[in-house]
This record gives sequence, structure tokens and C-alpha cells, in this order.
Amino acid sequence: MRNKATPIVCALMLLAAHPARCEGIITSIYSPAEAEQYETFEISATLSKVPKNPYNFNEAGLSADITDPEGKTVSVNAFYTGRENLWKVRYTPLTAGKFSYSLKLKLGREKDESKPAQFTVMPGKGDGFLRKSKENPFYPIFDSGKAFIGLGHNIAWITNNNASAYETYFSLLNENGCNLTRIWLNNRWTLNIEDATVGTYNLQDSDKLDSILALAKRYGIYIVLTLDSYSSLMDEKGGWGEESWKYNPYNKENGGPCEKPMDFFTDPSAKEYYKNRIKYIIARWGYSPNILAFELWNEFDAPADWVKEMASYIKSINPHGQFVTTSLGYPWGNNFQESAIWGIDEIDMIDRHLYGDSAPDIIENLISVNDVFAEKFKKFILVGEFGLNAGKSDSEIDSAGSGTALHLSQWSALMTRSFAGALNWWWAEYVRPKNLYYNYSALRNFIKGIDWTAGNVAPLEMTPLKKTVKGKVSYSDVTVKTNDSWGETIFTDFVIANSGDVSGGMINAYLHGMAKTAFRIEPVITVDYPKDGKFILHIDMVSQGASISISLDDNTVITKEFPAGPGEGPWKRSLYRKDEKIYQCIYDASIEIDVPKGHHKIRLSNRGKDWARIKNITLTNYADSSFAYTRAAGLLVDGQMLVWIQNKDYNWKNVKKGISPSPSSGTYFSILGVSDGEYDVEWWDTFKGERISGVTVKSENKELKLSVPEFTKDIACKIRKRG
Repeated sequence: MRNKATPIVCALMLLAAHPARCEGIITSIYSPAEAEQYETFEISATLSKVPKNPYNFNEAGLSADITDPEGKTVSVNAFYTGRENLWKVRYTPLTAGKFSYSLKLKLGREKDESKPAQFTVMPGKGDGFLRKSKENPFYPIFDSGKAFIGLGHNIAWITNNNASAYETYFSLLNENGCNLTRIWLNNRWTLNIEDATVGTYNLQDSDKLDSILALAKRYGIYIVLTLDSYSSLMDEKGGWGEESWKYNPYNKENGGPCEKPMDFFTDPSAKEYYKNRIKYIIARWGYSPNILAFELWNEFDAPADWVKEMASYIKSINPHGQFVTTSLGYPWGNNFQESAIWGIDEIDMIDRHLYGDSAPDIIENLISVNDVFAEKFKKFILVGEFGLNAGKSDSEIDSAGSGTALHLSQWSALMTRSFAGALNWWWAEYVRPKNLYYNYSALRNFIKGIDWTAGNVAPLEMTPLKKTVKGKVSYSDVTVKTNDSWGETIFTDFVIANSGDVSGGMINAYLHGMAKTAFRIEPVITVDYPKDGKFILHIDMVSQGASISISLDDNTVITKEFPAGPGEGPWKRSLYRKDEKIYQCIYDASIEIDVPKGHHKIRLSNRGKDWARIKNITLTNYADSSFAYTRAAGLLVDGQMLVWIQNKDYNWKNVKKGISPSPSSGTYFSILGVSDGEYDVEWWDTFKGERISGVTVKSENKELKLSVPEFTKDIACKIRKRG
């Protein structure tokens, strides 16, 4: 491609049309005569006057009105470079053809406008930006029409943000089939875009981000750019020393407008400063197709109205249209409801952060919650952070570097309508030094050639895996641990499989009573007993008193009172909470019902004053010995079926204890609702990313029966109908 450059200088080019233009504020303009589709077109302009704060878009509003070959005009803001009174406009054209632009300036009460200039965009070889697909809501698609499936890990920051260190990671990712990461902007640990004074910007770190995006382009890496982290508003001591409110330029003690951290979300001046910061970020880096999404916060429960306002603002000023998301967490243990955020139309992507210390079974949590979110919100799903413990590096817990949870998280995420494998958090301490990149390349090999742009991506309807049993079938109990999540109400309907896996989300430990109607639900649990058994709730703590009922198929079977008060009682120990002036009592008690063989719905209700905490749920005689101790997830993707199966004995806790899983053999299952005919089935090694074997199977009566080869850890298969 030719790269002619056409300088547009006021004194020469504009003299005939506008004799007074030479005295205008825009003194010179420079832009290339040609550009390439999906590549950056840059306009440089100098001004004769410098405003007091050149970063303030209200003081110096310079923009380009760019008109494409079809006559559509977009406004693209310029940003101040800090060099020789120089401003730049960055724009990425999506089509080839003849374009034109003119610059417009508002400097205080003064205005200026350049004469239109033309440039030609040549057809390009790139893929453009990632967009929402018209075919399905779960998988982004490039402007070029190509599919995108993300694999990678976090690189939230690098010491001193040395570009060469980012290149090392980008190179490793690229070599192993990875194309996705997550990078932070933050006022202490990483790229510090907003300087010590609110409303001014750090040019050194801004230049570094320019370099990082150039490297991302070179290595094909797409970035979730996180605009800030909870630490910036944290004024209490944190486990990582992250309390950074004292350094925050929005803090009144540092010249900002906010008395306290939460003023950031309500103070009008703080909002205006933040919108100016967003405008700078979009103006300087919005051109980059390698930014997949702008993430408002890392792990802060920002008010829903603020999130909606800022997400809407980004969309209103961003001509390139990257996705917008956020993530949740701080203040830890508060009453925040996720649906208030994920239900916002302007939030394009659910960004889950999942650690092993917050879930009884981290892979079950990943699968079950992904399924619920997919059905409820029908948006992109990303497990943006994943690890064994939020407060301890995976390298400490998995010192041998087995990568068990990392491996399982990639496959389970992708098989539950996430558009990417889970992004492991411990990039510097774990993924790279333990050389775990083979997990990514194996999965990339498996999904190669699959058309994720198809409109009919859906979960497969599969029977549980069973195994051949010699002799008489025996029965055992299943114990389901609850999830200690305060106030969460998204998950209301659950299914407990005979393997013990829970679908429908995570069963909340807290069964709220009448004192907290906003959190109160009556969870319904669907069960299928192979023979008569019991359903038992184990209660370990009660606040102010609870009255728990269990209903079977809409008939209340039992109601039991769990009082709370001072002194001795049916409880083991009574605690008085001085701050709340209430009694909370420790119990070691249970409430149970008999359940006959078969399919039933069990409803739990608490009509007492406050909450009861359910430690776990036991279902007796629930698992018969013909059920294999496995879990499976599968997808139908444009006629091709993908199935992943895990031996549940292969998990990070067993590996840490040195317990080797026994081989799973003689297992089988069925895929239901398929058309009759012959199907080619390929079984794959999930660690090597290689085909193990193949077989042709015939379906009958809309059921495809499959025998699973012997495996020890996990295994996957691809299935396609012949013809």
C-alpha cells in the first residue's frame, strides 16, 4: 500500500477559500492521503493557543467529522499529546473508498473549523472490531465475519509496565493458541492514566499503553481494558496493601472533589472529571480493534445507576463501538445484587470472578452459574479471573504445577457458552513459571474449524453418565454443600443430579426470613430418587429466629422452629451482636422429610423473623452405583456436537493431597433429541489436543447412545452427522 502524506497547512491550502484562515486557531493539519481498512488513520493538528488545561475537553474540544463513502458522518474526538501543542485524531475505517473529514474546534468561546480534506481507504486484510452477532448472543464476531473464541490469562500489570515484558507474555500466548488477556489502568499498581491532579493525564504511562496496543496487534492479542480497580476507592486496610483512597486524585485531601470514597459515584464534579477521563481514553485508544471491551471496574460494586450512566456515555462518544462491562466484589460481603448490573442493557458482557475459596466445587460453580446467566441474561459471558484462592497464589497451593483447575476451567467455561476459557489470575507466579501453556494449545486444537458464528449454539440434552455394574446395584447418600453468598437472589430453581452436581446456580446457605424481604426466596429443588430416601437440611446458625418449612410437591410436610435468644436453649451457643442488638445462635441441628422413589419438587421456606444458615443438604439413597462419578457438559454448534467429560475424582483438591483418580471405564450416555442417522464420533485427548480414536454410531428414536473410552482425568469428543 502506498503511504502518501498530505500536509494541510492553513497559510497555503486555505488562503483562497478563507482569506482569514491564516489567523485561525488551527494552524496546521497533517494526515496521510491513503489509509487501509481496519488500520489506524491518524490526523495531527497544532493550535496557536494552549488552554489552561489542554486535557479538559470542555476547554479545548477538538474533533474530526469523518464522512464515509456512503455519506455517514461520525465525530471522533482528538486528544492532547503534550508535545508542541500537538493534538491527534485516531480513527479506524471499516470500509474501503473515498472519505473526507474536517476539524472542528471549540476553545472557550472561540470556534474554528478546517476546510474539508479527503483520503482514500484501500481494502484491508484485517478483521476489524468484535461485534455482537445477529445469529446468537453468546459469541462475538469480527467485522470481517470471522468467529472469535478467546483463550488466555490475565496480565493485569507488569512492574514499571515495561513494554518488552508485555511482549514476552504476548509472544507466549500467541505461540500457544491464545488471543485474550485483561489489563488494568489503576493509580498505583499499573498504568496510571489519571495523574496526581484530577483532570490531568500521565503521558508517560499513556505512551506505554500505546506501545502495549501496538504489541497486541502484532501478536493477535485482544484486551479487556479495565479502567480502574476497587483499591482506588478503598480506605480500609486490605490484605494486599491495596488501600489507595489516600492517593486518589479525586480525594479532597489531594485537591479532588470527594470527601469520602462513595462520593465518587454521586458528586457532580467527580462525574464530570470521570467522563472527561473516559473521553480521553476513548479518543486515544478507542481506535484499536485489539481492545475487546472497556471494563469500568475491577471488582467494585458500583451503583447500578452510575454503571448505566457511564456505560451509556462510553457508547455515546465511542465511534468504534467496543463492548462495555464491569466486575463485582468490593465492599466484600455486602448485599449487592448481580442482576441489577447484568440486567443493564448497556452492559454487553458478564465478567465473573471465581476463586476456589468462594465455592465448594469451583468447576460445578463455573458450569452451573454460566448456564443460569446464559439463560437469564443472554449476553457474552467471561470468567475474567480464576484461581484456587483469592488471597494466595496458585503456585503456593499447586506447587507441583499440575494445572488441574486451570485445565478444567478452560474446558468447562467453553462448554457452557462462555466465549472464552477462564482467565487465570496468577500469570506471573503460576502460569508462566509452571509452563502451563500446553493447556491452551490443546483446547485450541480441539475447537479448530468449528463455526462459532452459527445461530443455533445451544446446550446438548444428555443423560447422566452410567457404568456397567456387576452384581446388585447399591445406593449411597449425596451431600450438597451450600454457597456462602450473602443476599444473592438470582438463583431460585435447582436440580440435584444423582451424581450430586447442582444445576440452576449455587444453593445459597442463607435462607432468609421476613426481616429481609429483598433477599427472601423460597428455593425449589428438583430431585429424582432411585429409591425411597430422606431429604435433610443441616442448620448451623440462626439469626433472631427462623421457622423453616419443607414442602414436597407443593404439600408442606414439616415446619420446625429455630428460636434465637439469650442463655440456654435448643441451640449450642448464643451470641449477642452489640452493633445490631440481636441474638444469633449456633445450632447443630437438622430438619428432614421422607421422599418416595421418583421425580419430585422440594420447596424450602423460612417464615421466621430472620435467616437460618444451611451448612449442607443430604439426600439419602440418592446415588445408585450405576451412576459414573463424572460430570459432563456439551454444546450443539451449527450441527456439530461437542462434549466434555470430567472424572470428578480428578480435581485440584485430590491432586494436592496426592490422590490419583481411578480410571473411568465402561461408561456410557445418550444425547437426546437428535435426528436419526449415522454420526461420526471423534474422541480427543484434552491435554495433548490430539484425536484418540473415531467411531461411527447410528442413532435411533432421536437418541444417540455413546460408549466412552477409558480415561483417567477428562476426555472430549466431536460428533457430526454423516452427509
